[in-house]
Amino acid sequence: MSDVRLETNGTRYGGWKAIRIQRGIEQISGQFELEHTEKWSGQTTRRPIRPGTACRISIDGETVITGHVDDVDPQYSSKSHGITAKGRDATADLVDCSAPSFQWKGQTLLQIAEKLCAPFNISVRAVTDTGAAFSGLKNNEGETAFEALERAARIRGLLLITRAGSQRAAGKLKLGDNIKEAKGHFSHRNRFSVYKIKGQAAGNAFSDAAQAYQIFATVSDSAIKRHRPMTIVSDDPIDAAAAKTRATWQRNVNAGRSQSVTYTVQGWRDQGGALWSPNWLIPVDDDYMGINQEMLIIAVTLVLDDRGESAELTVMLPQAFDLIELPEPKADEGGFGA
Repeated sequence: MSDVRLETNGTRYGGWKAIRIQRGIEQISGQFELEHTEKWSGQTTRRPIRPGTACRISIDGETVITGHVDDVDPQYSSKSHGITAKGRDATADLVDCSAPSFQWKGQTLLQIAEKLCAPFNISVRAVTDTGAAFSGLKNNEGETAFEALERAARIRGLLLITRAGSQRAAGKLKLGDNIKEAKGHFSHRNRFSVYKIKGQAAGNAFSDAAQAYQIFATVSDSAIKRHRPMTIVSDDPIDAAAAKTRATWQRNVNAGRSQSVTYTVQGWRDQGGALWSPNWLIPVDDDYMGINQEMLIIAVTLVLDDRGESAELTVMLPQAFDLIELPEPKADEGGFGA
């Protein structure tokens, strides 16, 4: 059994009845939910966990979440006492809190991110080229820091969290072997036959707003056979190259998110003994879901319940997180690529 510890205010808590720890490359903040009895063996006084306190979650000494306790739900009956603690990584403040009003010129996406994150004591790192400086960028009044950053990242055709990784998990996911359960999702609801980007060029002096906006880029999704157009209007000045990148990114992300499978496996570690982690590549051999290729783990949920330890691994096509063409769909198959 893994040793999961919640450390807050100098106290380390363990002995959990139930655990759920979730991390993913599409979520800016990992989150946890821990359930335990309020008193530990050998303790005669309560050791309450308070909402709002800084905390760290570790598994066998390896830190997986550093943030704050959001919620504390105590409960008791004539037979038992308990507490459920819930929290998120420190980056959750970017999701919850409004950004200050700003209007910057000549700033790159990395520089903007550093300025918006600094008040929250959150460091920023770029794992890919963040593109040219913006000629001008301002936020919408009332939007959160994350919303402002995500909008800027979309203009540059970037993921705010990370690109698809290159590290590979040990072993593979195989139907009839280590896969306990699987749940797939295949949808065309948010896919479109053509993506058009409209915007204003920097310095555009048209007096008529309808004239000022023009199509800068058009990208098609060959998997969508019927007429399903999407037009995206950029609120900020944009050029043809940025528009092309934005349209390609939107098509790839929509296509990638339209196909996913969540696998449940026993235990929290891969065959090499490492904790399952998002942004790992892993071979999948699953004829039922139509997957026989290397996939990207985009989300991991570690679970402890009355059935023991298990991990829920959500996989998608790695290409969904890169600015490259997706594989040509196979119209006669019902699995990935269809």
